[in-house]
Amino acid sequence: MGRELKRVPVDFDYPIGQIWRGYCPDIENFQKLFGEKYPFLLTYSDTAHICQRCGINAGKCSESAEYCFWYNPENREKWHREIPTGDGYQLWETSTEGSSASPVFSTLDELCEWCADNATTFADYTATKEQWREMFTDNFVHHTEGRITFI
Repeated sequence: MGRELKRVPVDFDYPIGQIWRGYCPDIENFQKLFGEKYPFLLTYSDTAHICQRCGINAGKCSESAEYCFWYNPENREKWHREIPTGDGYQLWETSTEGSSASPVFSTLDELCEWCADNATTFADYTATKEQWREMFTDNFVHHTEGRITFI
């Protein structure tokens, strides 16, 4: 599972572990935005959908497909929302569309301390507070085992 540091508002209150709906809203939100314009979507989980036209994950439709809600810029601007930015520090996982993995902290040191006791860098590998700080500073959370680096 990839990880990254996000700067969010200190009072940002989004559930830990829940995919940010601004990156990948569920089918109900699409239906509210687009009505029956996308009747060919088939739900196969709460965050991913199969496109009957493409027969693949709807997130992989062609950019040029006017019906594609994922990549078509006119459709995407209706639903895509970035996480709000602010002065707080929060760990996010990036293996899915993206979800928070820690509480929000006022300082980077507080987040690094929390990560040392509660987070992994890859699989079940952990890091010290100092290692977390270095990875966040370099914007590259990873684990190195011999000559292999896991991200």
